[in-house]
Amino acid sequence: GLSDAQSERHFIPGSALCILEINGTKTEVTTLIDDPQGVIRDPDVSFDGTKILFSMRNDVQDDYHIYEINADGSGLTQLTSGLGLSDIDPIYLPDGNIVFGSSREPKFCMCNRHIMCNLFSMEADGANIQQIGKSTLFEGHSTLLPDGRVLCDRWEYVDRNFGDAQALWTVNPDGTGHAIYYGNNTASPGGVIDARVIPGSQQVIAVLAGCHDRPWGALGIINRQKGVDGPPSVLRAWPPRFRQQIST
Repeated sequence: GLSDAQSERHFIPGSALCILEINGTKTEVTTLIDDPQGVIRDPDVSFDGTKILFSMRNDVQDDYHIYEINADGSGLTQLTSGLGLSDIDPIYLPDGNIVFGSSREPKFCMCNRHIMCNLFSMEADGANIQQIGKSTLFEGHSTLLPDGRVLCDRWEYVDRNFGDAQALWTVNPDGTGHAIYYGNNTASPGGVIDARVIPGSQQVIAVLAGCHDRPWGALGIINRQKGVDGPPSVLRAWPPRFRQQIST
């Protein structure tokens, strides 16, 4: 949330950015940043594994901004700034630019008091910020598809019911070609969010959630070649019984 948002009473500080190394049954945790007064979220690792993008809010008076750090914990750099706005969910693009979600175009959710974000892009050093998405409510939680398009969550109420408002969409990094990916007219689940590509396949795994709940739910493997809506495209779900709740 923002520093002046209605939901500020829910702000709970204390977080860290860490690297978890797994070697068989042994694990080792290396802390890159410890932020006892703030919140760190949305890490994304560069293609060569040397840098990490993330969003951080230093304390309750601050807002979320985009930062970058070397994978060894050195070179912390703040890329965006500004009070009264949130910059979150950054990802690296193949050309070196960055896509992120931001509340720089102020708007609220139509059914509550949540502050919404649209997609923006910027150069590697934070320069030349441009808005590349302009939906009525929210775009974010982005990831890259193998063909270079950005896959993101999109929340809107245009031509749909109250309970099935969140789906997956794609867009080119320059802001052209906004298109439905999956779930835009699927009644249940009401939210298909936080998708990630399954390497070596044309499938993604996503959280199948309720539209007006926290971002948690079942996991589902989606193959949109079987359709952009409904049960056939969800190949598997965990727990398996959740498949009975998928409907058009």
